[in-house]
Amino acid sequence: MSPRPTAGLAGTRHRPIVATNAERRAARDQVSATHQAQLAELLGRVGAAIDRYRTGEIDAYAMDETIHRYHRAAAELWKFCFARGGGTHAEFIADLLDRMTADAEAIDWWERATPRQHQ
Repeated sequence: MSPRPTAGLAGTRHRPIVATNAERRAARDQVSATHQAQLAELLGRVGAAIDRYRTGEIDAYAMDETIHRYHRAAAELWKFCFARGGGTHAEFIADLLDRMTADAEAIDWWERATPRQHQ
């Protein structure tokens, strides 16, 4: 039986941080699956850029920037999924992913890795 959501700070709802080993494992599996799926999307962007580079549509500098952007996006994704380690972090992230899915929200990791414009 899954823990019942409880009211938290600012009226948000979350799972209590007490879970069974099976629930922790399920949370880790969910976070790992999300990480893998998001990495695949990021790699798809790199693959598309490689194709454009090979046909001469973009130059080596644009390809290099794509690779750097992928690296920044993948690092941010990893921090989101795993940086705090442990079972409670996986439970927290799994709960957050569930809420984002329910609210039809998503994080655009590629967009988050957009280089900042210096002014």
